[in-house]
Amino acid sequence: MTYGGDAQVSFRRDLVATAALTSYTFAVAFGFVRVFSGWEFLIDLGVIAVVGHGVSFLLRRARVNGWLAIPFTTLLLLWVLIAQQYADTMDWLVPTASTWDQIDLEVGLVRDQFQTAVAPVLYGAGWATLAGFALILAIVMSDSFAFRADARGEALVPGGVLFVFIAALSSPRLRIVSTVLLLASGVIVVIALRWMHDRRRRVQLSAGRGPAAMAIPTAFATAVAIAVLAGFVGPRLPGAQAEPLYKTRGRSGGVTSVISPLVDIRSRLTNQSEVELFRVNATAPSYWRATTLPVFDGQTFQLPTRALERVEGDFGAGLGTQIRQQIQVLALGGKLVPAAADPFQAEGFSAGRPIELRLNRDTSTLVAPDEITAGDLFSVVSSTPQLTPEVLRNATSSTPPDSIFLDLPDDLPDVVADLAADVTDGAGSEYDAVVALQNWFRADFRYSLDVQRGHGSKAIESFLTERVGYCEQFAATFAAMARTLDIPSRVAVGFTPGVLNADGWYRVLGKNAHAWPEIWFDDIGWVAFEPTPGRGEPGAEVYTNVRPQQDESPQGTPGGAVDPNAAPTPTSPATVVPPPASVPGVNPGDVPQFDAPNLDSGNGTGTAPEPNGPNAPLILLIISLVLALVSALPWLVTSIRSRSYRTLNGAERVQMAWARARSAAEQAGVRALPSMTAKEWARTTAAQLPVAARPMRSLADMVDLATYAPPGSVDLDQKGAVGSTVGHDCELWSDQVTRIAVDMLTPWQRVRRYFTTWR
Repeated sequence: MTYGGDAQVSFRRDLVATAALTSYTFAVAFGFVRVFSGWEFLIDLGVIAVVGHGVSFLLRRARVNGWLAIPFTTLLLLWVLIAQQYADTMDWLVPTASTWDQIDLEVGLVRDQFQTAVAPVLYGAGWATLAGFALILAIVMSDSFAFRADARGEALVPGGVLFVFIAALSSPRLRIVSTVLLLASGVIVVIALRWMHDRRRRVQLSAGRGPAAMAIPTAFATAVAIAVLAGFVGPRLPGAQAEPLYKTRGRSGGVTSVISPLVDIRSRLTNQSEVELFRVNATAPSYWRATTLPVFDGQTFQLPTRALERVEGDFGAGLGTQIRQQIQVLALGGKLVPAAADPFQAEGFSAGRPIELRLNRDTSTLVAPDEITAGDLFSVVSSTPQLTPEVLRNATSSTPPDSIFLDLPDDLPDVVADLAADVTDGAGSEYDAVVALQNWFRADFRYSLDVQRGHGSKAIESFLTERVGYCEQFAATFAAMARTLDIPSRVAVGFTPGVLNADGWYRVLGKNAHAWPEIWFDDIGWVAFEPTPGRGEPGAEVYTNVRPQQDESPQGTPGGAVDPNAAPTPTSPATVVPPPASVPGVNPGDVPQFDAPNLDSGNGTGTAPEPNGPNAPLILLIISLVLALVSALPWLVTSIRSRSYRTLNGAERVQMAWARARSAAEQAGVRALPSMTAKEWARTTAAQLPVAARPMRSLADMVDLATYAPPGSVDLDQKGAVGSTVGHDCELWSDQVTRIAVDMLTPWQRVRRYFTTWR
């Protein structure tokens, strides 16, 4: 590989250009700061960038053919990625069946989560693999464009596309810094590649004030100037601070929230953390339960199809400690009424008119007939039995109200049951086993919102491997593990108590959204436990040994929520009063409503929503884009190289056209010796491929002229015989031979030539 100068100059140019492209790839990798929390990702992706471009450089210096070098580099980078993410599953640094199983699990999990993912995501659990694979593609393509196809600015396209894709979907973290780094490194790459590919000048890297001595500081000065300009002017342009073009931050975000069986709690915790959803005036704090989800199909916990009954006044025994509540809706949509477990009295008013509430007894869910809106007021009385460890330890869990509370999918990973058995080994009762599970989660797992939503089989297996997640994963995995022990369970969805104001009302915010498991005990009923670290239900500490806890981080400014200084008029929790004429800071007509689960089909039965299926359109789109890119790659490289030929000197342009014509003739069946002169080649072609004789002979004459004529005597820019210039003549003759040769090939040979001949 030479670039017009001596070997040492060529080496230096190649090295400088490689270093510049590596810095650009590193800037692309830095862009993932808007996807991942922390900085662990930067080390792994930086290693991939250095190894990828470094190995490619060494293979070029060793003159390894591109058709061997590119696949080798790709496979090596894939091995590096696997070693980074799945080293504990490899045997002597060789991937095993466990490695591929883990990759399949995590990649499948990412596929399921992709459309609802909320940045930042956890680095790991498949997202790290996806990021590494995307960067590998960008490295291989950009390196091939830059050093195999003699491209300049085109080499920036793969990394640039990846960077833009990241920016369109991710958070604004370090947005300006990452963009400035990309622009600065991109300018340096273009300058370095132009210098490397300029074969008409012999540029030397020396201490003298030659072209190279001026080019390097000029390149860096230009890059710094453009970066500073972008960093200063960019944020001040109209629309610079606008939302991303495509925002995957919980597809049901906004001010109004719907607590449904498929609720995206994580989106509410992150996007609506300071939005005040409702207020509660209660005689005691509690978890405000909206519904419970008993049906587990392997993908999600959801509502069963059960009858709803109209309720008014008392509809239960009310045994145990009573909690009286008055709930005032501010920005909570849907039909589910949050209340302490278990309600046995309930009334509601909307705009001064009574609401005919309904009850699903199997899930202890209060349901309004229509969408609840800002200003609706509910009065609920709930009862909680007095529980102690002794009472629960002496209770059994053998007769649940329905078999659905024990059902498990056939494809539930074995690790769920195995871990449950190990953790509860030696437990003397169902209660002891449940407490052992709860304490194991709280001690060995970490709470994080960087983990995406999901509680299906793949999400559970990934959660047990990574041991980090948020309430949905803790509750669903706990419930699934309990069922493997033949202990009936379900998942409850609702809110922690909220912030207690001086007036006695609890302000329940988006960040108080929560999920927790409930366990059935015979003759007692459903009992809540708390496996999520940092959470604890008031009143349950006697038997859970977990003190009351919730998210008590400092509040920010509510995003479009109620004035934090405004409060409803305190009332007696035991009485129902008409709702206020208006709620401070909330206009009911401005509150957007989202689809709630179809809990009332009009015939008294509740219909559970369908679980999320695989994201087939997205998968097909990605596959189509990849196939289109692979199909267009030979054409793109050929076009780039054709344009780059025009930067060569006269003799080199002629020789390049001649090489293309010879290669095409050989593929059409012309047999000639490498030692033949151009005219001998033309005569051989005329004998074996007569239709190509004339353009081949004309091109051979020009080859002899350019080869043996005195330097500078051949002017390719003068008027040509068939084209606009003599140089154009050579290209046209080469194209004629190529077209004639292709016409002689079979369809399969043409396809093979398209993907194997990049000239």
